[in-house]
Amino acid sequence: MCPGSEVGRIIRFGVFEVDLHSGELRRNGLKIKLQGQPFQILALLLERPGEVVTRDDLRSRLWPADTFVDFEHSLNAAIKRLRETLGDSAEKPIYIETLPRRGYRFLAPIQNGSATTAALLSLRKPVAVLVGALFLAITGLLALQHWGIFSFHISQASAPPMRVAPFTTFPGAEFDPTFSPDGKQIAFVWDRDDGKPADLYVKFIGAEQPLRISRSEGSVCNPAWSPDGQYVAFQRSSGSQGTFIVPALTGPERRVSGQSACLGLSWSRDGKFLVFPAKDSAAEPWHIAVFSLDTMEEHRITSPPPNTIGDHRPCISPDSRTVAYARVSSPAVTDLYLSSIEGGDARRITFDKTAIRGCAWAGDGQSLVITGREQTLWRVPVSGGTPERLSGAGPRAFDPAISPQGDKLAYRTGAMHTNIWRVDLDARRHATGPAKPLMQSNVSDDGPQFSPDGSHIAFGSQRSGFPEVWIANADGSEPIQLTSRNVLSGSPRWSPDGQLIAFDSRTGEHSQIFVISGVGGTPRQLTNGDFDASVPTWSRDGQWIYFTTNRLGIWQLFKVSAQGGEQVQVTTKGGFIGFESPDGSELYYWKDNDYGIWKMPLPNGKETRILPVGLDWGRWALTDEGIYFIDIRPSKPWISFFNFTDRSISKISPVEKSLFFEVPAFDVSPERHTILFLQVDKETDIMLVENFQ
Repeated sequence: MCPGSEVGRIIRFGVFEVDLHSGELRRNGLKIKLQGQPFQILALLLERPGEVVTRDDLRSRLWPADTFVDFEHSLNAAIKRLRETLGDSAEKPIYIETLPRRGYRFLAPIQNGSATTAALLSLRKPVAVLVGALFLAITGLLALQHWGIFSFHISQASAPPMRVAPFTTFPGAEFDPTFSPDGKQIAFVWDRDDGKPADLYVKFIGAEQPLRISRSEGSVCNPAWSPDGQYVAFQRSSGSQGTFIVPALTGPERRVSGQSACLGLSWSRDGKFLVFPAKDSAAEPWHIAVFSLDTMEEHRITSPPPNTIGDHRPCISPDSRTVAYARVSSPAVTDLYLSSIEGGDARRITFDKTAIRGCAWAGDGQSLVITGREQTLWRVPVSGGTPERLSGAGPRAFDPAISPQGDKLAYRTGAMHTNIWRVDLDARRHATGPAKPLMQSNVSDDGPQFSPDGSHIAFGSQRSGFPEVWIANADGSEPIQLTSRNVLSGSPRWSPDGQLIAFDSRTGEHSQIFVISGVGGTPRQLTNGDFDASVPTWSRDGQWIYFTTNRLGIWQLFKVSAQGGEQVQVTTKGGFIGFESPDGSELYYWKDNDYGIWKMPLPNGKETRILPVGLDWGRWALTDEGIYFIDIRPSKPWISFFNFTDRSISKISPVEKSLFFEVPAFDVSPERHTILFLQVDKETDIMLVENFQ
C-alpha cells in the first residue's frame, strides 16, 4: 500500500470507521476495543460487502488446517463478540446477517475503502478460481440467451442478457422500489396486510433479510435515496403525516415538509432538491413542487389546467435538470409530460390517455420507462414518439425504478385489488362481529350499492377484463354482468323504484352518465359534452339524476332529467357526489375544495358544513338518522356513525386492511342491518431485472 493511501485502508459504515492497516475500530471517532478473530472476521466481511462469506472461508482465513481448535465454538464466540461491539442483533441484523449453515453477509453500505479492498481481495484469489468463475459466467450467459427471458438482439461483443428474478417474496405487499446510488440496495415499502401501518425497508440485492428504517407511526410511501447513499426520503400518509428523511441504517426521522400526498417523490442527483406533488389550496389541482434542501423553501414548477386532477408521479432526470410527471385528467386518463426543474412550459410526450403508474429515467437520460397500457412497462423516448413495450415484464407491472448506473430495473408485480366486505349491525348500531368478505375475486370489485328492497347489490368489477357494471344477490351470490361496453364503466346507483341503474362510462375523451334496466339491455346516454360527468345518484322521486362534473373548472354538482335533456347546475361553491335527504328537501354532498360533508336546502339554499372530519368522497352513506362513514383520522380507520340528533360520532367497527381511494366504496342496507365497504387485498412482490438494457 502506498504511503498516505487513506482510501485503501479506511472503511466507514454507519457511525463506525475501520482502519485495516492498524487493526483499529472507532465509533464516532472514539476507539473501541476489538482485536483478534472478531476483527479479522469484520475485515473479511468488509472486503466482500453484500456477498456471502462462508464458514469455510472463515475457517481457512482464521483457523488454518494445522490449527487444533473447536471451530464451531470459536467462530460462534467471535461472531457474538463482534455483534456485541457493533450493537447488532442476530434476530434483527443491521450489519451482519446469518445465513444458517452457510455463513455470514455484511448488510450495511460502506464508504471509501470498499472498492479498493474488494479489488485487493480479487487479486489474491487463486487463478483456478478465476478461471472457474469465468467458465460459469459464460455458461450462464449462453443459457440465459437461450431462454430468451426478454426480447432483444445480442452480438458476441454485447453485454450479458437481461435476467429477471424476484427481489422480494414476503407475505403481504412490497412496492415503491428505489435503488441506492451504488445500485447494490433497494429501499421499498412493505405492507404486511396485518392491519398495521406499512413501513420502509432496505435490502441488499442478494440478501434475504431486509432492514426496517421507519417507525410504525403511520403508513409510508415513495422512498427516494439521497445521492450520497446516507439517507432515504419518504412520505407518511397517516398518523404523523409529511415528508421525512431518515438515515439509511435507521435513526431519527426528520420532517422536512408537510406535503404527504403519496403521489410520488424524487431526489435530484445533485442532492439539492426533493420533488413531489403539492397543493396550495384544496380547490386547485395537484402541481409539481420543488423543495430546496438548502433553503427549506418550496416552489411550484407546473400549472395543470383547473379542470384536471393534476400532476402526479414526478421523477428527475439524471442531470437534475428535467422533471417527468403524469398529468391526470381523471383517475384513468393520464399522459406523460416534461418540465424544467426551473419551471416554464410543459411538454407532452405521450398521447395514450392511459393510467400511468410510475416513471423512471434510463441511465443515459434519453428515455423513460413507465407503466402504461395493459398495466405493463413501456419505454418512451424523451424526444417523443411511439412508446415501445418492454417484453418480459408481463402484465401488472408497476412502480418502475432504474439504478443510477442504468443496468438494473425493479418493478412491482402482482395483485393489489379491492374486495367488498360486510359488517352486520344490531339495533343499537353495534357490530355483531368482525368484518368478513362479501365476495372475493382476483380482480377489483368496487362501488357496492344495495337495491331499494335490499335483495340485490350493484357493483363495478373487472371480472370480464374491463371495468363493467355487475349485479348480485345481497349475500354476494350469483354475480351477473350487466354491461358489456369494453370501456371504463362503474359507479352504479339504483333508481328509487329498483327498475333502473345509473352509471358512468368513458366512451371517448370524457366520462358520461348512462342508465340501463336492472335486468340488462342497451344503455341510454343522458349527458354529453367536452367535460367529465361522473358518479350519479338519484333524486328521491326518481325524476332527476345528480352527477359530478368539471365543466366549470372545479368539481360541481349538476342534475339531469332521468329522461335526458338540459343539464342543470346545483352547487356553486364546489361539490362532489350528492345525496338527497329522505324527504327530498336537502342535498348532502362532499367537497374536495373544503373537506367534509356539506348540505344545502333545495333548490338553491345556503350551504353549511355538518361533518368537518377526515373522510374520502366514496366512503359515506346518508340515512334519515345520520351519516355512516369511514373515519380516516385515526392511525387505524374506523367505520363510524354521525348522529343528526346530538351531533355525536360513535365507532362501529375497525377497518383492519388497507383502504382504497378514488372509487365509490361504501353503502348501508335499507334496513340498516349491513354495511358494505372496500378493503384492499395485497399480494405483490418486487421483481429485479439485472443487465437491463
